Amino acid sequence: MAEAPSLPLSAGGLAEFGLGLEPDPPAPLATCLVLGNFDGVHIGHQAILAAAREEALRLGVALTAVTFEPHPRTVLDPGLDFRLLSTFDLRRRLLVERGVDRLWVIPFDVRLWRMTPDAFMDRLRERLQIRMMVVGPTFSIGKGAEGQLDFLRSYATSAGFGVKVVEPLTWNGAAVSSSAIRSQLAQGALDAVRALLGRPLQVLGEVIHGEGRGRQLGFPTANVQFSANQALPADGVYVMELTDEQGVTRGAVGSIGTRPHFHGVGRSFEAHCLEDPGDLYGQLVLVSVLQKLRPQETFVSDQALVDRMTRDAEAAAAYLASQAS
Repeated sequence: MAEAPSLPLSAGGLAEFGLGLEPDPPAPLATCLVLGNFDGVHIGHQAILAAAREEALRLGVALTAVTFEPHPRTVLDPGLDFRLLSTFDLRRRLLVERGVDRLWVIPFDVRLWRMTPDAFMDRLRERLQIRMMVVGPTFSIGKGAEGQLDFLRSYATSAGFGVKVVEPLTWNGAAVSSSAIRSQLAQGALDAVRALLGRPLQVLGEVIHGEGRGRQLGFPTANVQFSANQALPADGVYVMELTDEQGVTRGAVGSIGTRPHFHGVGRSFEAHCLEDPGDLYGQLVLVSVLQKLRPQETFVSDQALVDRMTRDAEAAAAYLASQAS
């Protein structure tokens, strides 16, 4: 199977890989189709994408992913405090890395939710020449999730395309799912999160100007702008890795939280690179959260904070060295 292209962090690289983000793709496109929310693009999603990539190569067609924005749960239950494992920009990056040739983003609203399974599939076929559809056994579409696997097989037979079902991956006796990963994250189980995602929890965001306190203390930090509905671990100090727009990855020690020593208001996400990264302001960076070092604290003085940050940086460097050996 051919390797998927590596996608630059900046959105400007998307067109190089033919990634279409228009409401409806140009018609018609012979395709192997995958469909879902793909929150996190976890190892279960990756198994479906790998099988679909193989089918697309076998058939000589494009691999198209259809996904929804915003996430359906935020529309159907607007009062729910729902956090995403991957924001849309990270999700599309991960999908391309897994071999997706084209991404069709369908705006999700109540009207779409009310569509019958037949009507929804007809809409897809107006724009796509579906040769194969790769799904999991819990596949469902349409109003009330009425269109399940039996429906899809019957529809595919009449429409003349194939269906391949990929059995779900399990972890600790349960199917891998985005909700299970969110549960593990809430418990602070970063090793479990990493196993289920097939990568560390990651945040993709622009480096913005902060208050400059870290630089004043000799620990300049990249203040990373993150989405309000981004799933994050509990407040604390973490070992991280930061990848810049040039694809250079550096070890880092970072803080998630309200910066209680400085009486901060609102959560921030900051990373201090252990090696000088140069000017990161305005760059889109990818930060991986690897290991928790300690909770956030207040200190008797700024010097006490600096002393602790020095030990944190040493602990982060030791952890990264242990992982590299």
